[in-house]
Amino acid sequence: MGGRRPRIHPRGSGGAADRRLSREGLMTSDVVTVAFALGYLGDSFHGSQVQPDVRTVQGDLEAALSAPGITATESARVRMSSRTDAGVHARMNVGCCELPAAVWADIGEDGFIRVMNDGLDESVVWAAMEVEPGWNPRPALRRTYRYRLEALRGWNNETSEEELSSVLSLFIGEHDFTAFARIEEGRSPVRCVESCQPWSEAGRPVGFEIAAESFLWNQVRRIAWAVVRVLAGDLSAAAVSEALAAGVVRSDLGVASARWLTLWSIEHAQAEFDSGVVEAGDLLSAPPADADEREHRMWQATAEMEQKLLLRRCWMQALSTRR
Repeated sequence: MGGRRPRIHPRGSGGAADRRLSREGLMTSDVVTVAFALGYLGDSFHGSQVQPDVRTVQGDLEAALSAPGITATESARVRMSSRTDAGVHARMNVGCCELPAAVWADIGEDGFIRVMNDGLDESVVWAAMEVEPGWNPRPALRRTYRYRLEALRGWNNETSEEELSSVLSLFIGEHDFTAFARIEEGRSPVRCVESCQPWSEAGRPVGFEIAAESFLWNQVRRIAWAVVRVLAGDLSAAAVSEALAAGVVRSDLGVASARWLTLWSIEHAQAEFDSGVVEAGDLLSAPPADADEREHRMWQATAEMEQKLLLRRCWMQALSTRR
C-alpha cells in the first residue's frame, strides 16, 4: 500500500446483456454484478468519485478492474455507495461492477479480491459477493461515520462521556441541517440521524460515531466543529437547537478538518459485509495536555499515522478471516 506513483484515470462506461436464471436463483447473463467492500486512505486521493485529471478512489478501482484476468477492457465501470471528500478515510465503502460471468465463475470471490488488490495502492478490497443484476449500491439502510474530536485544537482532555453524550444528543432525530451542511441544489436539507454517541477507546472519549440512512455534504464535519465549540463554551447548546429548528444559516458555525473523519461502515439489505471488531485502545494516543501549537502539530502527525494503522489493522483482520 505504498511507494507507487499516483495514477490518473478517465471515467469508463459499462454495458448490458440478455439475462437468464442461474442455479442459485439470481438472474444472470453473460455478465454478473459483483458487490465488494473496500477501504482507503483518503489523503492519497482527490475524493472517492472519479474526476478528470486527478487521482480518485473510483479511478484506481476502474483501472484495477480493467487489468488482465478480470475485464481486460477500458470500459470497466465501478459504482460506489458513498461519496467522500479528499482527505476522508474509509474503513468501509461499498462498490459494485459487472464482470464476465465466465471470469467470475473461474476466479470467484477470493480471486477477485486478490487480482483487484494487485492493482491497488492506498486502498484495499476486503470482501466481495455476487448480487442481483443491476444492483444499485447508492440506497443504503445505514451509513456510519466516526470523527476523532480529540485531534481538534480546542478539545478538552477532561471531557467526560456524559458531557459529550449530552451535546451529541442534540443532533439525534429528524432536523433541518441547513446550518450544519453545504446544501446542494435540489437536495432536501432534512435528515434523520438515527444515533450520535461518544466514540471511546480504553475508557477515554476520542470522538463520536454518527449513523443515518444518508448525510448531506460536510454535515458530519460541521457537527464535529459545533460539538467542540459547545464543549469549549463558545457556542451554546441552545444556539445549536435553535439552528436545527430554524433551518436557516444565521451565522457560519464552522467546519472541522476532513483529516479526522472516517466512513466507518455501510449496511445494505442485499449485500452484508463485516470485518469484525478491532480494539483501538492500544493505538490511539491522547493529545498532550497544555501543548503549545508546535507540540500539538507534532502530536497530530502521530495521530494521523495511528488512524491509518487502525484502518490497516481492520483490513488485515478482514482479509485474514478468509484464509
